Amino acid sequence: MEGPKQTVAVTVTVRAGETLEEYMFEINEAYDDQRDWREICAQAERDNAFGRYILPGEHIIFNMEVTGK
Repeated sequence: MEGPKQTVAVTVTVRAGETLEEYMFEINEAYDDQRDWREICAQAERDNAFGRYILPGEHIIFNMEVTGK
């Protein structure tokens, strides 16, 4: 039986040549967020208020939904 969902804020620093989707997949694998990857990326875009591009050195926060066990 699964417990209640919790939100965990995960901060990454953008490296040259990396994409938002690459970070999201890496973090999603570690935290096992069950949402669709596009939903997670869209939420990160809204939460961090960045435009079309992410730049090296920027800090991005992904709010991951984690289910307690």
